[in-house]
Amino acid sequence: MAYLQFHGKQYPVPAEGLTIGSYPGAALQLPGDDASLRAVVTLAADGSAVIRRDSTDAVILLNGIQLGVEPSPLLHGDKVEMGGEELRYGDVKQGGSTQFVSGAQVAEMARAAKAGAPAKPTLARGGRLVSLTDGREYQVLDDGISIGREVGNDVVISSSEVSRKHAEIVPMPGGYHLNDLSTNGVFVNGARIEQSQVLGRGDVIKIGPEEFRFYADQAKAAPPPPPPTKPVAPPAPAAPAPTAPAAAAPKTPDVRRDLESAIASSAAPPAPPAPPVAAVTPPAPPAKPAPTGRTPLATLEIVNEGPLKGTKFEIHSALTNVGRGAHNDVVLADESVSDSHAKIQKREGGWYVVDQESTNGTYVGGRRVQGEQRVEGAPDVRFGGIKMTFRPVAVAGDESGGTRAIAAVTVDQARKPAVAKPVAAPVEAKKKGCGAMIAFLMAAVAAGASLLMILLSTGR
Repeated sequence: MAYLQFHGKQYPVPAEGLTIGSYPGAALQLPGDDASLRAVVTLAADGSAVIRRDSTDAVILLNGIQLGVEPSPLLHGDKVEMGGEELRYGDVKQGGSTQFVSGAQVAEMARAAKAGAPAKPTLARGGRLVSLTDGREYQVLDDGISIGREVGNDVVISSSEVSRKHAEIVPMPGGYHLNDLSTNGVFVNGARIEQSQVLGRGDVIKIGPEEFRFYADQAKAAPPPPPPTKPVAPPAPAAPAPTAPAAAAPKTPDVRRDLESAIASSAAPPAPPAPPVAAVTPPAPPAKPAPTGRTPLATLEIVNEGPLKGTKFEIHSALTNVGRGAHNDVVLADESVSDSHAKIQKREGGWYVVDQESTNGTYVGGRRVQGEQRVEGAPDVRFGGIKMTFRPVAVAGDESGGTRAIAAVTVDQARKPAVAKPVAAPVEAKKKGCGAMIAFLMAAVAAGASLLMILLSTGR
């Protein structure tokens, strides 16, 4: 039998469905008078339950993730939040007694499990568990979280191999401690723990059939010890200095030569001082290009607790690659993210998230993406252990561009002849002056020729 637990009371889910809200007539009444706070839990043919909003304005959180327009399946132990109130979904079939697992089965499980790498130390903050089965994420609260089969636990695992309260994770000085409270044990990286163990970042915790990966803020590694200093060998005794040869007998001074050298050196002008060498200034590093101010098509913002919380990425193209490698458009430097993890595509029908066969999976609204998944509204998306909020931005037009309109020209304007540009007045005057001078010279040459002819004829 499926039921919702609210304030210690169980409300069975009938075949026609269970209505929840603050409005009159709701089968499960919530405090307050917000008539838009409405939800319905219905049963499928196989007995599984789904929850959906019964009002477009209703804000409903399922395990901390806002419910979209599509119904979402409910699993044993899921947490539903409406109007600040918390409800828990349970299934009586999943709440039987604990089934004992024999020691031989435990040993076989330990041999079959794959041992992980050595854990990385963490701080006692930012702790969270990510399910490797369905991708759900659970925050480790300040007073810790409990894991078990009972509905009252923070993480509920519906399996007969799991005790009612199987384990707990609590923050302690030096990191987070995992305490085993169960019959069948808790495994970390394939090895069964002895009552308690300090968790490291990236540890895989196995409880019954479920596996979780643990994350927390990483602690700074202690600096390595300095290398041992080598003993200094005592200095070798100094070799005796060779005996200097006897000084040669001084030559007889040449007075004339010395006098000529002194006169020449005094007559030579002093050499000019060398110019100072200018200091070479290294070239300044190239400035980063100023932001273009383009409106992004969408944004991705990290919502995980820790130093990266609030980091925002803008998406400006219709195809964006996400991953740990430097070749991606959105680079997430986390070991839970694959080198080429996923793609975000804008198509005619909306936005789509495409998983690139990543190791730790891609999730949209808490569901693991199988191939590709259309994005509705502004849901949470998760790449490995990095949870982000995807928000599409409404733009005025498509950035791919369209046909550009050219200003209209009338037929009369197109047929209008071009007007010649008038020549400047000084240029015309200069041309006229040159023509007059040439005419004067030609007249003078002609007069001279006539005079010469007259003189020649008179002389005869």
